[in-house]
Amino acid sequence: MSQDNDNDNDNDTAQFADMAERLFGDIAMPARIESAEDGTFPQAIWTAVEEAGIGLALVPEDAGGIGAGLAGAAAILQAAGRHALPVPVLELIMGNALLALAGREPAAGPLCLLFADGEALPTRMRGAAWAGASAQVLVVARAGTGAGARLAVLPTSGLRLQDSIADAAGEPASDFELPPAVDWLPIDGMDFDALLRRAALLRGAQMIGAMRWCLERTTAYALERKQFGREIGKFQVVQQMIAELASAVVAAHAVLDAAIAAPDDRVIVAAARSRLGDAADTVFALSHQVHGAIGFSYEYVLHFRTRRLMAWRDQFGSVPYWRRQLAAAFAGCQADEVWPLLAGT
Repeated sequence: MSQDNDNDNDNDTAQFADMAERLFGDIAMPARIESAEDGTFPQAIWTAVEEAGIGLALVPEDAGGIGAGLAGAAAILQAAGRHALPVPVLELIMGNALLALAGREPAAGPLCLLFADGEALPTRMRGAAWAGASAQVLVVARAGTGAGARLAVLPTSGLRLQDSIADAAGEPASDFELPPAVDWLPIDGMDFDALLRRAALLRGAQMIGAMRWCLERTTAYALERKQFGREIGKFQVVQQMIAELASAVVAAHAVLDAAIAAPDDRVIVAAARSRLGDAADTVFALSHQVHGAIGFSYEYVLHFRTRRLMAWRDQFGSVPYWRRQLAAAFAGCQADEVWPLLAGT
């Protein structure tokens, strides 16, 4: 996971996207997603993910990985979001990249990934998604008072995990006490903020995948559902909702792509995550409004994406967090300095 060059060429990115789309389309069946939400870890899905080598996407080739770069990993995660994959794919991809940066071998099995911001670490870690299904919990923290980063690799066998309230996506989560003596590993070449930005962008890619699925399904439903003798998509008010929905998704996707191409530009990354939060709200509201009552039924597949959007929008930095980051970039600017900062010139 290089700090200087995180981009694939277009052909490689398209290949990763095509591979992930075909794989996840075959394995993410509704029955398996429902079973995962009932508390059964979807081992068949996880095995397919591991056998495809997806967890090595961001690990450099000289460390035995694929070296896909951020754009390639984002393409994989967009497909994961589109299919509402109920396993910690991002945590596996990002976690193995962190292990490589710390000089460790890639992990076998699910990973739990947490970012602990602030100079003083909390003694209790809350809402650790997938900790109960993982052999290891990875905690990323700041190194001292600087911007550097350090990594703790905590075997879950040594932690007293307590069930936490599941998030809107229904993913299992746990709370635990951080051990008093932690063996921190230095992370080579990447600081805490740079790592957090990359994790936030990868979660954003999952969000875009889910959003695009919601847009496509909502548009199709409007052409299928009839009322008063014609398709509801022919009513102007429904057309207006779908146009607003499409605008939100396309705008969010455009700024996310720009941020993935420049992950060390804190302004565009903060803008992307802020815009994604707004788009998630729009997608949730309008896709359910067009669907009506059926959209809220458990038997219909829409909620598997919209609930995940509500959970993902505040992971790896909440919407208010990224808006504060965006505002901080403009603090103290003179009037003639705002546009060059916005335009990146």
